[in-house]
Amino acid sequence: MDNKAENWSQHMNKWSSWNKAKGIVNRVGRAFFPLDEELQLLPGQYTPQMQEAMTRQGSKMPFAQATDEVQRSQRTEVTESTLRGVTHRYGEMAEAIERAEAERIERERPQPTTTPERLLVSEDGAFIHLTTGERREVKTMVIGEIESTWQEKAGEVVVKTKNLSYFSRSYKIREFERYALAELHRRGLENAREVATVNAGSQWIESFADYHFPKAVRIIDFRHATEYIAAAGKAALGEDSPEFSAWFAHITHQLKHKPPRQTIADICHLQTKVDSDDKLAIIDDARRYLQKREKMIDYPHFQAHGFPIGSGSVESSHKLVVQSRMKQSGMRWAEHHVDPMLTLRNLVCNGRWSQGWSQIVAFYWQQRRQEFHEQAKKQRPHLTRITFDSVTIAPDSAQAQPSEPVTKRDQPYRPAPDHPWRQGIGLRGKLGAGINSVNKNSARWQLKVFVIQVDC
Repeated sequence: MDNKAENWSQHMNKWSSWNKAKGIVNRVGRAFFPLDEELQLLPGQYTPQMQEAMTRQGSKMPFAQATDEVQRSQRTEVTESTLRGVTHRYGEMAEAIERAEAERIERERPQPTTTPERLLVSEDGAFIHLTTGERREVKTMVIGEIESTWQEKAGEVVVKTKNLSYFSRSYKIREFERYALAELHRRGLENAREVATVNAGSQWIESFADYHFPKAVRIIDFRHATEYIAAAGKAALGEDSPEFSAWFAHITHQLKHKPPRQTIADICHLQTKVDSDDKLAIIDDARRYLQKREKMIDYPHFQAHGFPIGSGSVESSHKLVVQSRMKQSGMRWAEHHVDPMLTLRNLVCNGRWSQGWSQIVAFYWQQRRQEFHEQAKKQRPHLTRITFDSVTIAPDSAQAQPSEPVTKRDQPYRPAPDHPWRQGIGLRGKLGAGINSVNKNSARWQLKVFVIQVDC
């Protein structure tokens, strides 16, 4: 017997006892065989390898396609509803693991194990459809390492972001801020020498940056800034006019290579070329947006220091993480299935599936052991605890005195003087000659023999 089986046997014997008087075993409740845990078996009729394949395929493609793929690769019959249930079950476990890890980091504040040189963190949102007919925003955070390389053909330094990882949830902003901590800690945010964030500058994104990296270099996505400029130019010069095309090409080049103050001044100058309040409001809206974020659109300064000025990584993450699986034609999602699926999508896209699946299996067995422990507490017999103070040592038998006088009922039975045993018993029949005089013990024995002979 191995150590696990022996420990399990000792554990179960501790709560069971043999009742010698009645010859029964007290009920000890449910338990699991230790070999199940050693083999990492999971609930249901399918093997752990089969359930892992079902969950992985269910997180990568629609459930109908995943069912067909699993049946072909595993050569095992499985229904679409079963695959859907398995995927959601382990997605919920994966989400619980990530939340617990974020809470542990928040509580213990351990030091990150990685030390990146420069990190880029970007955030953005995309919408999916729910079964209730509503739309739900999925927020995504992208983390990558900034790398600058010289390209001779282009004759300039090209800034790229490598080793991307993602955190996507439909949480509200405060909850999203809190539970993104696990991925930020995993990537070593606290140890990074420089941190930059490129985004659209919306309120929830700025709040996220204030919460996690208030000292980061903040950059407005260049394409997003030019959208405001284009809206102002179309209002003043006409959407399809040659004048607008020439003006827009000039001002975007100016914004990219010169300080932003000149560009803001050119936007203000457009107000003299409109004659309606609606067009004036569009130009004023662009001016206020750029003026408020003047330090965040200083693109010549950012490029000189090797920072990216575009948020293409976070925009492409919507297609990679969210849209490819959760925003296909006709797809609708139950609200409680959204975040478990997003958690599985993060494991796949971050290249951490093997590690994540091992954590899911360990989490399942941790939960099961805890359930059995709670059941054992409820079914454990309530026995009085015995201590040395409650034990009374009996006195020596030679000196012991009875606490109460022995009554006649407590004395050994003695037959009366006229009892047949005292007068002798005569036995006849198959036993031969009678017995005239015997002591009481032998008389009883002879009587037993007599009865047995007669019954037979």
